[in-house]
Amino acid sequence: MSDELEPLWKKYESLLRTFEDPGINSLLDTLGERLIVCPAATKVTQKGCGPGGLIDYHLGVTDVMRKVSKLIGGDLSTGSILKVGLLHDIGKVGDLDNDLLLVQDSSWHREKLGQHYKYNELVQKMPAPHRTLFLLQHFNVQLELDEWIAIQASQGLHCDENRFYVGSLPPLAVLLNSARSLFLPNKVENE
Repeated sequence: MSDELEPLWKKYESLLRTFEDPGINSLLDTLGERLIVCPAATKVTQKGCGPGGLIDYHLGVTDVMRKVSKLIGGDLSTGSILKVGLLHDIGKVGDLDNDLLLVQDSSWHREKLGQHYKYNELVQKMPAPHRTLFLLQHFNVQLELDEWIAIQASQGLHCDENRFYVGSLPPLAVLLNSARSLFLPNKVENE
């Protein structure tokens, strides 16, 4: 692990291990090495394009969630904010065996488009929140209903699968979507 990624990983891991949840611990033990280097985006113009991008993104969004919740005096649990903020996009790591994002091997894509990563065709195509929820259930990470909805709707209400939630998002989901918008001035690329 590089010197710049180590503090990010230590902070991310220590926050998640405070749950003392066997499922979260198993997820970290199994996917940790892949999570450490996982980018959050494919293009250099997007925040999180590079090793450690996903963890940096999760920590940033979680920090914004905590600050906004404190500012508005909401009654959301710190545990839910941490769990949803730190785990909502882990589907970008890929499936149980394969990384979702691979280093771009085409110099043309790298130089002309700024695309430093490409999607791995071996990974089943699905929206990142669906893959996140699959991984969480695989590792038996228990979610409250509002936590599940927040993760499901994390890519926004413009997505077909989230239109059902228009006008009825729980506060945790609103907080997550707001934090994502505040943290990412230029949106992280969605699948």
